[in-house]
Amino acid sequence: MVHIRRAVVSERVKLACLDSVNRAIMRSTLLGIPGAAVLAAILGESVPFANRVAFVAAVSAADIFAFVASWIYLRRRKRGLPVGNWSPGIVGAMLVGFAWALPVFIAFPDTQHVELRAVFLLFACATSATSVVGAAARRSYFYATQAAMLLPITVVFLFSTERVTNLLGYAIPIYFASMSSLHHDAHRIVVSELTLRESNDIANAALVEANATLTELALRDDLTGFANRTAFIDHLDRAVAVARRDRSIIGLLYFDLDRFKVVNDSLGHGAGDELLVQVAQRVHGVLRETDVLARLGGDEFTVFLDRLGDGYEALIIGRRVAATFNEPFLIQGRRLNVTASLGIATNLHMNDDGETLLAHADAAQYQAKESGRNRVEVFDIALRDAIERRLDNEQALRDALAAGEIIAYYQPQIEMASGRIVGAEALARWKHPQRGVLGAPHFVPLAEESGLIFSLDASIIQQSVDKRVLLAHLGLAADFRIWCNVSARQLTRGEPADQLAALLRRSGCDAQGIGIEITETAVLPDVQAAHHQIGLARQLGVECALDDFGTGHSSLTLLRELSIDKVKIDRSFVADLGVDPADTAIVRSVIGLARELGLGVIAEGVETREQAEILIEMGCDLAQGFMWSQAITYEQLVRRLATQGSLLSLPVADEYSDAA
Repeated sequence: MVHIRRAVVSERVKLACLDSVNRAIMRSTLLGIPGAAVLAAILGESVPFANRVAFVAAVSAADIFAFVASWIYLRRRKRGLPVGNWSPGIVGAMLVGFAWALPVFIAFPDTQHVELRAVFLLFACATSATSVVGAAARRSYFYATQAAMLLPITVVFLFSTERVTNLLGYAIPIYFASMSSLHHDAHRIVVSELTLRESNDIANAALVEANATLTELALRDDLTGFANRTAFIDHLDRAVAVARRDRSIIGLLYFDLDRFKVVNDSLGHGAGDELLVQVAQRVHGVLRETDVLARLGGDEFTVFLDRLGDGYEALIIGRRVAATFNEPFLIQGRRLNVTASLGIATNLHMNDDGETLLAHADAAQYQAKESGRNRVEVFDIALRDAIERRLDNEQALRDALAAGEIIAYYQPQIEMASGRIVGAEALARWKHPQRGVLGAPHFVPLAEESGLIFSLDASIIQQSVDKRVLLAHLGLAADFRIWCNVSARQLTRGEPADQLAALLRRSGCDAQGIGIEITETAVLPDVQAAHHQIGLARQLGVECALDDFGTGHSSLTLLRELSIDKVKIDRSFVADLGVDPADTAIVRSVIGLARELGLGVIAEGVETREQAEILIEMGCDLAQGFMWSQAITYEQLVRRLATQGSLLSLPVADEYSDAA
């Protein structure tokens, strides 16, 4: 036998059903007294006046009792008091039903007035039918009303000796069965709807709670538990508007940890995260209750300072924050001394928005780092002017890149044994409309800070490849390489090897004619990424040189980790050749080491014949420097190559114009 399990109805749905029934009782009782009066009037003189009054009085008393009982129930529910199954309500429903059955006892004691019994039964059935809907939510109320009303009528009618009345008595159970079926369907629908409504309410409540939780999580830094960038910016914008309205002073502290990357690289990111948590807790411990600490990302923190007395109070709080770094941090059982660079900005000018205020604090923090780290700097007008100049210069550099004013110059590389030009290094120059040709130190640092270095590197490499294709058309030997510099950011965040491969395919340039130079400082942040990119480039046939060799703290380690073709001896060692015994010994050792490893050597910054002769004596392969040439234009390079007989044909005029 298959057992069908009834759906479990929650207490909340049961109470909702009870609420529905009691509201229906209150509505129906308002119609009961007028209905009884109408029936009494229809019965008329055929029924004694006292009996009619007794019927109306009984219905009225039952309706009033049921109305009051339901009203008390709903009031208790509204006040949150316990109601249980609320017996007075079901008692009232039974009284109403029985009151409508009274005419069979007090109005029709004889066998006459069959038509009046039919009219009465019609009213009784109408009253019964209202329970199908009104009591649909609770079966007990429906059956209580039906039993109290229809059972007495059925018994009296069935025992009547009058045939028509007797037949009406048989019809009542059929009517009741139909009403019960309708009530069953209505009850199932109502309970299902209330259950669904409860489920929706629960789901909505859970959704609201989940949204609130997600909103809280979205506005909180996962690591430290304090505000994140989104929450902080929102709070700052609102606070700036209030401060502008109230003419109150607010401030910002912006700080990050000095050399935080060393902690991550040496102890791991877990130790770095632990350090950030301890920093946040320490700083928060010295702030006022109204101050807001946030972690913007990485090791960058900011503090909103509300209701300052003056600008000096912000400096006092800043120094207090800086003092929290005086004691070492205990990280994974190790004591670490960590410092921070901190910038301060206030809204004393009252016209700064939140974004500007944050930029000012950031600029002051940057100045603290530039001034030697572990400092507190306050943003002032001079710093504002410097920032504006920097922004203007950045926009000018951006415009110059778009206008093609950043062009490649080429410094020849000389074969020491023959004195011939056998290669060249591509160097960026800014052909400034007002200031003339500017060297790399005037704009490359700015490009790296602003992120324009990607576009700058790409432009110089593109020009170099294009010019190498033109030189190939002029008959220049395939082993003449133009060397292009790859910046640190391009190496660790971009994909220079893939970009170079696409460029070589598109231009038709032979990879043998291109080389890339990578400085030690560019490699050190991510040796693994550098190794990967160098490997990809060498697979193309592009040679790789390690630039500024000897200036880093891991030069020999890099020779072991990286697959390179050449090393470039930094100009700082070449400058004192023959003068400083230490530098001379270093250069000699580098050349000897390179030969042992099968690497080529390029000395840069050669300016005197004496330096060149010493390098030749040491066995240096190639060199570049002012002794032979500074960086020159493509046209000048072509003329020099033509003069030494390296070109099979001379360029035509339009090739020069293309080069320009």
